[in-house]
Amino acid sequence: MHSLMSVFHNHIQGMERENNSIMEVKKILSSIHNILTERKENTFMSLKVKGLLDENRRDGLEEGCVKFTDDVLGMYTSCVQYLEKWMTPMEEFSPFMWMDMSEPPTWDDVEACIKYLGEKGVPIDDVKCFDEVVNLKRFVESRGDDNEFMGLQVHQKWAKYFEKAKSIAAYSELLKIAQFVFALPAHNANVERVFSLMQSQWTKERNQLSVQSLKGILFLQYNFKDMSCKDFHAHMLSNKKVLRKISSTAKYKWADKKDEEEKPDEEEEKPDEEEDQD
Repeated sequence: MHSLMSVFHNHIQGMERENNSIMEVKKILSSIHNILTERKENTFMSLKVKGLLDENRRDGLEEGCVKFTDDVLGMYTSCVQYLEKWMTPMEEFSPFMWMDMSEPPTWDDVEACIKYLGEKGVPIDDVKCFDEVVNLKRFVESRGDDNEFMGLQVHQKWAKYFEKAKSIAAYSELLKIAQFVFALPAHNANVERVFSLMQSQWTKERNQLSVQSLKGILFLQYNFKDMSCKDFHAHMLSNKKVLRKISSTAKYKWADKKDEEEKPDEEEEKPDEEEDQD
């Protein structure tokens, strides 16, 4: 059981990384599936467990050993079936696996991706895309021996490629594909993190906190989490537009009510002004 749990634990940490893509999660799940399938086919048990089974057989407990072996196989079977249940919905995104840049893309792979997006209402110019894929293929081939590049997350690899291009015209169609893929949530870990942040802010002492205020706090915490307090302070001071909004009363409800009350008074004054002109 311990060795089985280690298979899941070692992969879950990688799967729940922030900014993971569908391709990365799918590869991790496939890796777990392959390991469990191999264990099942070989009736894998640690040497220590096999030694204990041999001792029990010598003691005449063959029936118990057979039952234990069957239970081990049943455990592997249940794990594989459970994993396949959650992997099935992700098969829909198989056409995008070439985007992990682990190897140069082929046009057949990209073409299948274009057809998929066309069915989803995302038109891709295949003529332009073909030329862009040729350039992408050269880029990936040139990075084949770059271990640092290959160790990056998929979205970081694509960012490197887009930065290297001279203009957006050189990757306009690939950009459409990337925008679609990276907008897909790879897992629900980020959602759970948001709920955790909400709970830390929406306490009993702060139960009157409005949804809009909470939204603003969460945006700041999430989008500026890698920025130190000192850097954030300098960033705020350099942004005059944000400073004006902070000092404005427009963000308060009482200010909106005051504006609404003043509007009728202004409208009533207009007829008097017209009479004076007459």
